[in-house]
Amino acid sequence: MEVVVLKKMFIFSCLLCLGLACVPLTAWSMRRETVIVGTNAEETTVSAAQNTESDTEAQPTSAEEAIAVCMASSGAVVEMSVREYCIGAVAGEMPALYEVEALKAQAAACMNLARRAVLQGTSDRLFGAHISSSAAQAQAYLTEEQMRQKWGNAYDVYYARIAAAVDAVLPYAVMYENELCQTCFHAVSPGKTENSENVWVAATDYLVAVDSSFDSTAEHFETTIMLSADEFADKLTDYGFEPTQNARLWLGEADYSDSGTLLALEVGDITLSGAQLRTAFGLRSAAVTVVYEDGEFILTTRGYGHGVGMSQYGAQQLALQGMTWQEIIKYYYTGVEIVPL
Repeated sequence: MEVVVLKKMFIFSCLLCLGLACVPLTAWSMRRETVIVGTNAEETTVSAAQNTESDTEAQPTSAEEAIAVCMASSGAVVEMSVREYCIGAVAGEMPALYEVEALKAQAAACMNLARRAVLQGTSDRLFGAHISSSAAQAQAYLTEEQMRQKWGNAYDVYYARIAAAVDAVLPYAVMYENELCQTCFHAVSPGKTENSENVWVAATDYLVAVDSSFDSTAEHFETTIMLSADEFADKLTDYGFEPTQNARLWLGEADYSDSGTLLALEVGDITLSGAQLRTAFGLRSAAVTVVYEDGEFILTTRGYGHGVGMSQYGAQQLALQGMTWQEIIKYYYTGVEIVPL
């Protein structure tokens, strides 16, 4: 009897020791697995930040990934989720009453730019942020307070409308050859969008000119300003222009792209681009013609913005025609794919 009891106690002790030995082994394995996952994630981020040419090859992470935004008004850096940022960006960039599919297309474009910014890393120029809230530097962004001021009593309705558009595109990314696209956009094209090289020198395969002739129905599609010879000359002094006596002889040959962007205009002894004229005279676009009549210089522009990528007004017109957000994106960004994350 005692032998049997002793045998049972021996077996129980062995099992107990074996079980205790397995506990730290399992815990160690779990810690190691966590470390490996974390290391891989860090390597992906570091590699992406170091290689700007392939910084968008890594698949975008969760929509709850944090993005640091530099507030243009104060310089303060605010960290938030990509989703929250994109709601504010769409609110700043497109009217809330645009068609739902147009809002989704805008949300997809804003989302891509945000994810690219995160992958490229923070910037000292932005005080350690990924992106600026300034439309001039990146894309517009409205805080909750600014949205409430803008929409007043309609805040809840408009916010819900934009948030729903953002949530609809959250699980997707716009890709070209396994890279996140630079989904540029502008308010109104001059009737045809522009090849990227005619605006920013570098050519991008998916940022090429497409028809957007329905933009001509936009309010203030064409605008005109008239300047005296003195006013015209004064605005160009920073570019080295030296006026002569006869203003009628100041204008020389002009060169335009197929989309209507002014590529080069001879003014006296200097040559200016449409972008330079846009800056000098505060024009709505670089698609500008300049003529001299009856003692005045007449500058006429078409469209609003740089003209590359998606026309926001055009997106609205395509949505009204029944296009989905995916179709709108593929219309304005040639050859891209919309990839589920």
